[in-house]
Amino acid sequence: MKRKIHQGKIYDKEKTKQKLIKAVGSILVKEGFQNIKVNRIEAVSGVSKKLIYRYFGGLEGLIQDYLEQRDFWNIQIKQMEGSSYDTTTPLEKDEICSVLEDDFRFFEKSPEMQKIILWGISEKNKTLKAIANNRERFGKPVFKKADLTFKDTDIDFRAVSGTIVAAIYYLILHGKMLGTTVCEIDITKKEGKERYLNTFKKIIELCYAEVEK
Repeated sequence: MKRKIHQGKIYDKEKTKQKLIKAVGSILVKEGFQNIKVNRIEAVSGVSKKLIYRYFGGLEGLIQDYLEQRDFWNIQIKQMEGSSYDTTTPLEKDEICSVLEDDFRFFEKSPEMQKIILWGISEKNKTLKAIANNRERFGKPVFKKADLTFKDTDIDFRAVSGTIVAAIYYLILHGKMLGTTVCEIDITKKEGKERYLNTFKKIIELCYAEVEK
């Protein structure tokens, strides 16, 4: 006869796992990725390091779970998979503008996501690489729709999107880390944020103007 698992134990396990995941984020933001180590996580979380191995299989497993819960694009993928995303219709301008603006605002407000991106470009790590590769899954259905939209134009929408995403990361990290302007625009101010968001939208509008010709 299969033994029943007490719901309280399941709850306690999940609560403990979240403590460990939260500790990873706290260390990343306050101390940097180089301090994300088993003993430090134990100290910050107040949870025995033995449970890192029991629940996650080790440090890499814990880091993977942390990244999957905090990464913007991974969150978007889960939302997309939970809905009936239609890839048979052209990509609408408002749809892609909304995604890029959401990325901008999420990244700008999330110290953890900022540190994740910095971590990813600062250190070779197989887990970070796997998460980066997983982000590409979000683009596949979106670009399938984009191909329908731009099939008769010379617009390389993948390159356009990549340029804007890279700009978002650089501009926000530059403002947060250095606190200086970029091309005389202060992205840490509301006016600066809106100027860049409006410019990204204008770039998308120019691409769609090619479709209308």
